[in-house]
Amino acid sequence: MNENVIALDGPAGSGKSTVARQIAEKIGFNYLDTGAFYRALTLFLYRLYEKTPNAGEFSDWVKTNEAETSISHAHILCEFSAGNENRIFLNNEDVSLAIRTPEITREIKHIANKRIYRDFVNKELHSLAKLHKLLMDGRDIGTEVFPDAKFKFYLTASSKVRAERRTLQLKEQGISADQNEIEREIILRDKSDMERDIAPLYQAKDAILIDTDILSKNSVISKILEILDR
Repeated sequence: MNENVIALDGPAGSGKSTVARQIAEKIGFNYLDTGAFYRALTLFLYRLYEKTPNAGEFSDWVKTNEAETSISHAHILCEFSAGNENRIFLNNEDVSLAIRTPEITREIKHIANKRIYRDFVNKELHSLAKLHKLLMDGRDIGTEVFPDAKFKFYLTASSKVRAERRTLQLKEQGISADQNEIEREIILRDKSDMERDIAPLYQAKDAILIDTDILSKNSVISKILEILDR
């Protein structure tokens, strides 16, 4: 049983990252957004793709031997900090902001859906877990990456509630948004995550289900802390 890892899985918009950051800080763990590693690898490959003549579509190019063998030159590092506002480095370059662009968000699915790239990221995560106590959020942490984690949680919420929360977040940032359109995107994202052939999203048999539809953020945090303290 791996006591260095707490797995927090669930669909997009279920509140994983907000909850994970605060819990990690309270219990002395480091928070790790595993999606940041996929984003960093996507950025590495996309930059190489842009320099490749006649590469065609990115979705096709990442399947080539050139792309697959290139990842041996990708070195991704997470620098943990107080408050769990971590920085991600790619080959010694701080790419914490660069990995959050719409372009990378659009292309990341082509990386997350390929076994060779998932294996690369999982190897990096296992290396980190040997050095740090980590609370990780993602889609397959408790099912594939760390099935031996001592504690596993699965956060979920209806597509309607997740769309409401996302719309509110955008409005607070001064960005107008169509809640119905956001909900449609969430439903499509769920379908893609749950039906993919490699590491699909599902609740591990031994994961504790927490429905955030009916619980406030503080209630979710309190519930998880109570379980961890048993």
